[in-house]
Amino acid sequence: MAISLERIPGRTIYLNGSPHLYFGGTAYLGLQSHPPFLELFQRSAEAYGLHHGSSRKSNVSLEVYGLAEQQLARWAGSDNALLMSSGFLAAQLVIQTLLDRGHPLFLLPNAHPALKVNGVFPSNSLSDLEQKIGRQIQTGGPLPVLLFDTIDFSTSLYPHFEALKKFPLDRVILVGDDSHGIGIVGSDGGGCYGMLRELRAAKLLVCCSLGKGPGVQAGAVFGEAEDLEILRETAFYGGASPPSPAWAGCLLEGGEIYSLRRQKLMENYKLFKARLHSLSQYDHLEGHPTFEFGDPNLARTLEQKGFVITNFNYPNAQGPLVGRIVLSAHHRGEDIEQLADCLNDLSLRGPLGDNP
Repeated sequence: MAISLERIPGRTIYLNGSPHLYFGGTAYLGLQSHPPFLELFQRSAEAYGLHHGSSRKSNVSLEVYGLAEQQLARWAGSDNALLMSSGFLAAQLVIQTLLDRGHPLFLLPNAHPALKVNGVFPSNSLSDLEQKIGRQIQTGGPLPVLLFDTIDFSTSLYPHFEALKKFPLDRVILVGDDSHGIGIVGSDGGGCYGMLRELRAAKLLVCCSLGKGPGVQAGAVFGEAEDLEILRETAFYGGASPPSPAWAGCLLEGGEIYSLRRQKLMENYKLFKARLHSLSQYDHLEGHPTFEFGDPNLARTLEQKGFVITNFNYPNAQGPLVGRIVLSAHHRGEDIEQLADCLNDLSLRGPLGDNP
C-alpha cells in the first residue's frame, strides 16, 4: 500500500501517526530538505528566474545554461554536456537521434524504461546480444548501438563493466544511463563517464537524470563535442523547453555542497557496512549506497520495527517487486546504527521475513 505524505520525505516519515526512519527513494545526497541547498535554490531563482519559456534554439538565450553545461562536463570528465528538462527526455533525445541516423539499437537486459522504445531490439541474455551485434557488424551497415544502465542492480556492470568487454567495442556505440551514478560514484561523484571512456568504444554517450544524486529537476547528456552538436541541431532538442534556470544555477554553483554531501553519504555507507553482520544476504554494488533483497516480507517486518524502505513493483504493477534499502546523506549516524542493529537481530532469529 502506498504511503501518502504531505511533503517530500526526509530522514523520517510519519506512518499512522508514528515516526519511521526512511531508507528508500533515490535522494542519495539528501538535498531535498538540506538547508544550504534550499538557500542556494532560492538565490538561484532570484538571480536567474524560475522558468524560461523558450527553446534553447531561440534568438534570445540565457547564459546560465551553457555555464552549467560546462560545469557538468568538468564534473563528469566529458568534452561537453547538454541539459534537458528531464533524464527521460535526455535518453529519448539520444535514442531518437541515433534511430533517425539509421543505427540499429540493442538493449542490454534489465535496462531502464527510458531506453525501451519502438525500434530498439531487446535481448534475453548477453550471449543473445553478442550474436545480434556480431551479425549487425558483419553487414557493414551503420554501427550498432548498445544501450544499458551503468548502475545495473541485476547484472552488476559497475564498476568494471566486464560484460561490455565481451563486445567488439571499437565497432560499437555505447549509450549508458547513469541516473544512479552521477553525483554518487566516480571521481568526486562525477559518475561513470570516465570509467566507460576507458573502454575505448567507437563512440560514447551517457545520459542521466539529475534528480537523484544532484537533486535537480533536469537531465543531461555527456559526450564528445561533435556528437553533442548533432543532438543540439535536432528538432527534438529545439522543440523542447529547457529546465528551470534556477536549477541550472544550482548545478553551476553547488559544487561545494555536492562534495560535502557525498562525503557524508560515504561516511554513512562505511558505517552501515561495518555495522551490518549479514551483508551477504543483500545484492550490493561496492561503493553504491543501495542494498537489494529478495525476501518479499522484509519490508513489512522492518515497517513494524519503525523503518520504511523501497518496496514496490517497478516500472508498473506487472513489473518485478523492488526491495531496496537506500542510504542517504540526510541520515544520522544513529539512524544507520539502528537499522543495521535491527537487521542483525532479524538475521540471528532466522529468515528475515519470518519475524514479526
